[in-house]
Amino acid sequence: MRLRLTPLNIFSSILLVSMTYLLLFPDENGWRFLGLVPLAGLLLVSLISDLLFRRLIVDLKRIWLFELLFLIFVAVLIVLIKTQFS
Repeated sequence: MRLRLTPLNIFSSILLVSMTYLLLFPDENGWRFLGLVPLAGLLLVSLISDLLFRRLIVDLKRIWLFELLFLIFVAVLIVLIKTQFS
């Protein structure tokens, strides 16, 4: 199986690095452990959606296009939900 780098792979690696940072360098109150929960959820969603995109789309250029559009959609959705509830 070929190794194909995709935007969701890059995003997943950034999430893993940030989760490791939160585990290795906690603050005095321990609130950073609470930040691991949404990051772990995002990691799970990004890994599952990456596998789904890889199975459904064969061409690497289309995978990049659909995954970038997916990341933009999720970012806009997060901003809309955040502004709606604050």
